[in-house]
Amino acid sequence: MIGEMTTLCSIRKLDQNDAEDWAAIRRESLEANPLAFSASVPDDLTVWLESIRTRLAESDESAVFGAFSGKSLVGIVGIQRYAGKKERHKCFIWGMYVTAQRRRSGTGERLLRAAIQEARSWQGVEQVQLAVSEVADDAKRLYERIGFREWGREPRTLSWQGRFADETHMILDLRESH
Repeated sequence: MIGEMTTLCSIRKLDQNDAEDWAAIRRESLEANPLAFSASVPDDLTVWLESIRTRLAESDESAVFGAFSGKSLVGIVGIQRYAGKKERHKCFIWGMYVTAQRRRSGTGERLLRAAIQEARSWQGVEQVQLAVSEVADDAKRLYERIGFREWGREPRTLSWQGRFADETHMILDLRESH
């Protein structure tokens, strides 16, 4: 069954036409896992949807990838290059999420690999960074399996309704991995 789910899933870069689907799954991720993400669902969803459309507009140094099961968006991940002159060799993964029914199907790994491949296509990028909350053990194991290694831990990074979560900072050196 797991193998079947993986083969039925397609991965592609999202564009402005995907804004509503992306907003829906992003909202699901933030509501279901408030201590796994630093972002929160905004109060004004109309403004949020417009900002999503802007974010999904063509950009040479950022992308959001989606995993689709048929026409349903079942996973997302973003990648963005740092803008500063002295940080152009780095980019970061953000917003990684796979719906509960698609977890452990290979969908997350395929999304992550698509984002890493995008980073490799950006001239001069040598490393990919990310932060993962302590409440996302499965995600951390996936990152380690792909080759990310921990370089630091920030205690009490996130706070939600009286609960706290630490974040682990991780890096993938593209010069070492293939």
